[in-house]
Amino acid sequence: MFDWFAWKVAMRHLRYNVGQTLLTMGVVAISVTLIIFLGALIGGLQIRLLNTMTGAIPHVVIRQPERLPIALWNLPQDSEVIAPLYSGNAVKLEQQKRTIPDWIALLNRLEGTDKNIIAVSPVVDGSGFIARGAGRRAVTVNGVIPERHNQIVDLESDLVSGRFYGLNAGEVVMGFSLSADLGMQTGDKVRITSEEGITATYTLAGIYDTGYSAIDKDAVFITLRDAQSIFAVGHAITAMGLKLDQVLEADSLAERLTLQLPYESTSWMTENRTQLTGLRAQNQSSNMIIAFTIVAAGFGIASILITSVVNKIREIGILKAMGATQKQIIRIFTLEGTLMAFLGGLFGIAQGVGICLYLSQFEQIASETGRTTEVFPINLTPGLILGSLLIAIIVGFLASLYPAWQAARVNPIEVIRGL
Repeated sequence: MFDWFAWKVAMRHLRYNVGQTLLTMGVVAISVTLIIFLGALIGGLQIRLLNTMTGAIPHVVIRQPERLPIALWNLPQDSEVIAPLYSGNAVKLEQQKRTIPDWIALLNRLEGTDKNIIAVSPVVDGSGFIARGAGRRAVTVNGVIPERHNQIVDLESDLVSGRFYGLNAGEVVMGFSLSADLGMQTGDKVRITSEEGITATYTLAGIYDTGYSAIDKDAVFITLRDAQSIFAVGHAITAMGLKLDQVLEADSLAERLTLQLPYESTSWMTENRTQLTGLRAQNQSSNMIIAFTIVAAGFGIASILITSVVNKIREIGILKAMGATQKQIIRIFTLEGTLMAFLGGLFGIAQGVGICLYLSQFEQIASETGRTTEVFPINLTPGLILGSLLIAIIVGFLASLYPAWQAARVNPIEVIRGL
């Protein structure tokens, strides 16, 4: 049942001691502002770091496992060996491009396997050379279905000129850095030679600028069928790339797919352990800073309320002499602390959101094509805003418990004798 007496007395105290009320609200507002700003900034930095690591690559790649030699003593006893047997300290198997022949069935299976998989792209990839006139560069050639692969690496929105969707046979798309090195524009002709020694001529259909040097300088994209031809893999593919909704669950998904499929699944996290360690350390540092901010705010609220109790000893004694119970006295001061924390939290949210929105407007040019990037990557979410307000209310309530308990212990007889 709501205690109107405690509510009215608490409101009277807040209105009567305006300076003290504003000071407490200011402590809470600054703390909430720091929580929102630090949470949004560090969250944005983490998203930028994840995008830098995964923006130009699939989150999980499925390939045919490498051919490994089998020791003589590991051969099944009832096996009929037709191929040549080799014995010795080391054996180098004949190089053969690893392919996935049943990729259409695998594609259909993967799209319904896990709700975390949001895109699947069949790829034929390999090393090659690209040449125009006297210019010659080593590149990674990727044969893709543009509309599918764009869900893995968004080239369409990063186009400087030309097109990626609707790529036709005999057409190629490359990065701005590579096209500048070769002195090429859309419509120019270029020769691509695969590691199998097959050469074909292509027309430059599009130039992109993703901001990732690994893809802008060293990768070219052609149609899947063209790549199957120059790499001589028939109708097979060499890899299947997956994009996930939850990027940090790539390891667990790769492990499950390895057990379920006759292929090898590798996660982007496997080759980025050092960066992930730094990301986790950054997250822990952020949590510690926010925790210390919360503790400081709690002590600030508690110290101000304790001072308030000392200054209101006389009023508390009179209230108890008039019949106010200990529970009502406790409610009065917990209401004061909670209300000041709530109002201060609202001011802190306004300040924090305002600072984040202001800083998010600053941009800098990141490439020769005029691509810009945020100076302060801000990730402002409703969860962060509501969470900071909830933290402020809880801290205000907890910080007011000790002062409220002190006020409830006041002996009205001693107070009256001291009048």
